[in-house]
Amino acid sequence: MKKTILSIGIIALSILVMVSCNDDNDDDNQTPKVSSCDFNSSSVSATATYDFGTNISKQFTQNSRWESNNADITLVNGKGQLTANSADVSQALEAWKLYKLQMPYNKSWEISIEVYIPAYWNSNGGNQAQVGAGIFVGKPVVSGQSSKVYECNFAVVNGGERFVQAQLVANRLGADPIDVQRTVLSKSKEAGILKIQFCSADKKLSLYIDNKKVGASRAINSSGLDNWNLSNSDVMDVGIMGFAENTIITSNQPTLDNFTYKIY
Repeated sequence: MKKTILSIGIIALSILVMVSCNDDNDDDNQTPKVSSCDFNSSSVSATATYDFGTNISKQFTQNSRWESNNADITLVNGKGQLTANSADVSQALEAWKLYKLQMPYNKSWEISIEVYIPAYWNSNGGNQAQVGAGIFVGKPVVSGQSSKVYECNFAVVNGGERFVQAQLVANRLGADPIDVQRTVLSKSKEAGILKIQFCSADKKLSLYIDNKKVGASRAINSSGLDNWNLSNSDVMDVGIMGFAENTIITSNQPTLDNFTYKIY
């Protein structure tokens, strides 16, 4: 009897293993896995770093797709310095600078920037005063400003917290972000390296600060929160940006340095 029971048990186990294997194969056929992106330094096909030494206008330009509003980023002492000045401090003062190259949609890539916001940047404004600076990725639009953008910045609220955020905006001409990935930083932290990575395999954008990921990656195709409707032959705008809300910045300004891109 014992032998008979053992044989039945072995047969049952064999059937179970076969069913399990077949189920795995069915799952693979139904939901094919997306290959991961390789951001290994040995896979870089093109790279460059602009250290804000000279000729900022040859690297970053003003463009009708990315108009600034009473703010600018200019070359001062080897840094990209944010200045924002307006009689109406209640408005959002914004500076957008388009990089000279666009990034591909059919390849993985990354851009990075060093951001510095001094601890005592504000000489005016109340607790609602806020400043920030960073990098962005946007969908090019032939006429008018680009409406779709992945805006990433290191920001500070006067008398409040310091944080880093990635905002996915479906219509930057008049709508709130549809998604915000945010990490609170130490109030003593004045500098950080922001990096945006784009994975061509799953069409996702991700933000990092000092090589630590901020929140979740966001797809910009039909599987994402917003579909940018790009094809493999399309490209994306990238650049630098800064802003001031409920304040002006004329001293102790935030600065940007060492903008780098890598295409894999």
